Formats: sequence, structure tokens, C-alpha cells
Amino acid sequence: MTPESPESQPSWLNLVNIDSVYSAEKQRRAFTFFTMIFIAVVLITTLVTVNYSVYAKLLTIMLVLSDLTFFICAVYFLRTGRLTGVAILVLSVICVLCLALVYTGGKENTALYWLMFYPVVSFSTLGLRVGFLAVSSLLALTCLFLYGPDIGQVMYGNAEKVRFTASFILVFLFAFIGEYFRNKSHLEIARITLLQKQDAYTDQLTGLANRRFISSHFLPFAKLNSEQYLPFTVLLIDLDLFKNINDNFGHDFGDQALIEFSRMLEAQLRSSDIKVRYGGEEFMVILPKTVITDAYAVADKFREYVAAQVIVFNEHQSTSVTCSIGAAQVSHIETFNQTVKLADEYLYQAKRLGRNNVVSSEQQQANNEQ
Repeated sequence: MTPESPESQPSWLNLVNIDSVYSAEKQRRAFTFFTMIFIAVVLITTLVTVNYSVYAKLLTIMLVLSDLTFFICAVYFLRTGRLTGVAILVLSVICVLCLALVYTGGKENTALYWLMFYPVVSFSTLGLRVGFLAVSSLLALTCLFLYGPDIGQVMYGNAEKVRFTASFILVFLFAFIGEYFRNKSHLEIARITLLQKQDAYTDQLTGLANRRFISSHFLPFAKLNSEQYLPFTVLLIDLDLFKNINDNFGHDFGDQALIEFSRMLEAQLRSSDIKVRYGGEEFMVILPKTVITDAYAVADKFREYVAAQVIVFNEHQSTSVTCSIGAAQVSHIETFNQTVKLADEYLYQAKRLGRNNVVSSEQQQANNEQ
């Protein structure tokens, strides 16, 4: 199945998401983030406690402030869920700490060893692009301390500097390669998952949404985004005497009639309206942000349009069709199933009235008043 561009695919397909795939990715990054903070806090606290008398006073102050910053960032993330911004701040603080260690040398000039974890954690937490910038910045500034002019930093031996630089670049390179192909695989899995999900929600004959889309995806989505949809009106539409088309012209013609009818739905109704092949020759249309009064007018206009069309199968076979429509309004997502049952009752009332009719609660009330 070839993915369509967002402009060419039906608008309802844009509602299909794969949040579960991206949620797993966010959980992976969040777990890495908290593991990094936990290890950093434990390590820094231990280093400060054990080496308080050895470290420069400035370095000790920076380490204590870093501990407090990590704790505040963890709390902030738990409250807001904003991972990327918090992770950038934490990795920036760690970068500064690493540079301070390189500058002061740490205990017995062992500071360079502590930098080796940085590429792996940066790519795992920040992703490919931001991680690359973070690691590149640390490498460039560290090389400035190691090979640049004397600005008061600890001096390292040439062999130590060369070995560190080569080792760090190798870790950087392989961490980048690993994250690049992990990200590429993730995007491919996401693409395939989205296509499979869209295919599962599509009626293969008409290209409209199918019944599963409503129950499995639309209702949960609309519940989370109720301000975009409620109130909405449900139209249940049934092609009148469709069995006669199959009996008189054959099932191929019947399939063509369903395809043509779905095209009428797409052509006459708004792109934001959700058109569904509900089963057989029955269709459902959901009209977002539409009260029953307006929906009745839309349905009646569509009914008249359908009755005026001619469906042509070949030069010898053509016919016209009519449809009956039941309409009911949904004000709360929880009442959707009851509303569908009500619309179904109105649909059968439209059939009993002679077909090619629209029946809704508003029309029923008007008839009762008469």
C-alpha cells in the first residue's frame, strides 16, 4: 500500500494516529532521562563527600548546585511532561560539569574518563540532531582545553590527550550510528503501523471509513477532543430498494452504485464530515459541530441531490437511486450508541413513510405539533 500525501487522502484518515508507538519512544527517553539523573545525583554526591578536601572549592560548589538542579528538573518533568526542554537543561549542566572537571583535572587528573558516557546519554535522551549538537559542543570545548592556549587549566600528557580524543571520537561515532539507525527503524515501524491502522479502518470497496473506525478510534479521539466535535449529528443513510439493483443488474453494478454513492457523499458534504460505510448499503455520516436543525437541512438537500443523479455502469446499464435518512444529535460522547439507535429508528420511519425521506427528532416534533 503506497502512502498518500496529506492533501490527497480523505480527511478522516488524518484522525488516525499511532500515539502508542510514539508513547513507547517517549517512555524510552524518559527512562533514560531518570536513570541519568539518578546516577548523576548518586555519583556527584559521592564524589563531593569523598573528595571534598581534594576538589577545588569552585568545583565543589558547582557539583552541589548541579545536584539541586537535577532534582528540580526531575520534579518539573513529572509535573509538566516536557521532556525535551528539561533534558536539554540537564545535559547542558552535565556538559558544564564535564568541562569543569577537564579544566581542574578532578582527582589525580582522571577527569577525562568521566566524559565517555556523554555521547551515549545525549543521543538516547535528546535524539539524533540535538544530541549531535550537544556532543559536538562538549568535544570542541574539551579539545580547546586540551590543545588550546594555557588559561589556567590542568595540563595533561600528550599520550593521554591523544588517547582520550581518539576514544571519545570513536564512542561519539558509534553512538551516532546506533541512534541514526535506531531512529530510522523507529520511523519505518511508525510508518508501517500507520498504514496498517489506516488500512484496517478503511472500507476496501468505497474507500470510506468503516464501522471499526468509529468504535475503535473516532469515539476515543472525540472524547479527548470534545470541543472540536460536540455537539455533532449522526446521519444513518440507507439506499432504497438496493436489492433490486443487485437482482436486476448484478452485483458488479451494485458495487458500482455503492462506489458512486460514496463519491456523492464526498462531493456534497464537508471534508470535515466523517463518512462511513456502516454495513451493506447503509452509511453513516457524522457532522461535527452541527446541531440537528442544521443537520436536517443538510440531509434533505443531499437526499434531493441523490434522487436527481443517474448511475451509469455501461452504455446499456444505468439507474437512479434514492436514499432514506435518520438523523439524531449527540451532545455527549457517552450517549453515542443510544443516539445511533434513535437515528436507526428514524431511518426505518423514513422507510415506512415511502422512502426517499429524512426523519429526525426535529421533524418528528414538527409533525406532532401539526
